[in-house]
Amino acid sequence: MRTSRSHVVQQLGFHLLVLGEEDPVRDRAVISVGGLTTTIVPVPDCALAAGVAKKLVADGAQAIELCGGLRPSVVTEVLAATEGKVPVGGVYYGVESVHGLAALFPVDQR
Repeated sequence: MRTSRSHVVQQLGFHLLVLGEEDPVRDRAVISVGGLTTTIVPVPDCALAAGVAKKLVADGAQAIELCGGLRPSVVTEVLAATEGKVPVGGVYYGVESVHGLAALFPVDQR
């Protein structure tokens, strides 16, 4: 039985790919519940994800989760940018969701 919270994740960063003029510094949400703080950051294009993640880790994030709208290679880019200091994961959609995802993100996000 765990009696100490010293190894429990207390800060999590989540990147959400959006289309528009969202600012990753200004337009973020911070949710704190039960000792866990989750920071949700809109990233208007994939190129910004690594830099935003590096800053989140510097600010104490213990893990980074990337939304399914970011391409899989961004996980590798974020892991490299954060120098492997925290786990980096990605949420991905099954093949049955391809058409719905394409409708949400019609613009190439390179």
